[in-house]
Amino acid sequence: MRRALSSSLRRMCLTTSEIEGATTTSTSYHRIVPSAARCLSGGFKNSFSSSSIEKEQQQQRKTKLSERGIVVEPGSSIAAEGVLGLNNLRDVPGSRKYQKRKGRGIGSGKGKTAGRGHNGQKSRSGGGPRLGFEGGQTPLRLTLPKRGFTNKNQMRFNVLNLSEIQRTFENEKNVAFSSETIGNVVTMKHLLAAGLLDRRTRFGVKLLAGNCKMDDIEDVEEDEFDDEEEDNERMKKKNVPFTLKLDIEVSRCSETAKALIEKNGGRVTKVHYNRLGLRALLKPHKFPRGLPKPARTPPRLLKHVDREGTLDLEERKAFV
Repeated sequence: MRRALSSSLRRMCLTTSEIEGATTTSTSYHRIVPSAARCLSGGFKNSFSSSSIEKEQQQQRKTKLSERGIVVEPGSSIAAEGVLGLNNLRDVPGSRKYQKRKGRGIGSGKGKTAGRGHNGQKSRSGGGPRLGFEGGQTPLRLTLPKRGFTNKNQMRFNVLNLSEIQRTFENEKNVAFSSETIGNVVTMKHLLAAGLLDRRTRFGVKLLAGNCKMDDIEDVEEDEFDDEEEDNERMKKKNVPFTLKLDIEVSRCSETAKALIEKNGGRVTKVHYNRLGLRALLKPHKFPRGLPKPARTPPRLLKHVDREGTLDLEERKAFV
């Protein structure tokens, strides 16, 4: 009886008398009345559009309209014509892969031994061969011979080209390297103030010709500490005229750069500073109790320098 009533109510819209007659004979009165009520409220239309109504209600749950825009619940897709805002941004489903937590109980599937097993080298803490171990054969570091050594007495100078000095002097904004400074002796402290020298200089400055011209300059002999080949290669690429009259003090100077400076009436003096003396020259404010005495030139470097470097006598006065 229940199946007959449900099928008849789905196929056609029933009247009130028919519903009362059907419900009196049926044992499930509370199940038949709601469907009949939907049929009557529809004005004898098709009462079996409940599936479309449920879809609309489900769509309304997913997309809620507010004053600020469209708010989409997590897990629902954003329509192509929808508005994408900061309130509905989220990752694409499946884009984030969660990490497996090992050793967190047998229920996780990776508990107890955490996938390492019971025995073996890899199951131990810190297990694995040491760095450079190649399975017992002779490692590569032992098959190759040793070549040369590291010279502890090596002096690495900061390279400075005359073209950079020319360019800096032409810049009128640079007060530390103006025409007034050029008239006096230019030390490595002036080069540091002009931005031509790195503050981390440890051994001194080596002056090269760079891209300056070599017109009317005879070929000079190479020095042990000079890189004339690199100097000549740079000058072949681009030549820049050097017109400054410099009286400069540096640690080392190539013969080409020296010839260019002397051609304009200048002078180059190669001075020696040890690491402490060079630091006192470049950063005198680091010595509040007074500057140290200049160090003597080692005998092996006498042929490469002209004299010892000097410091300002006024700054060398110790504080009482």
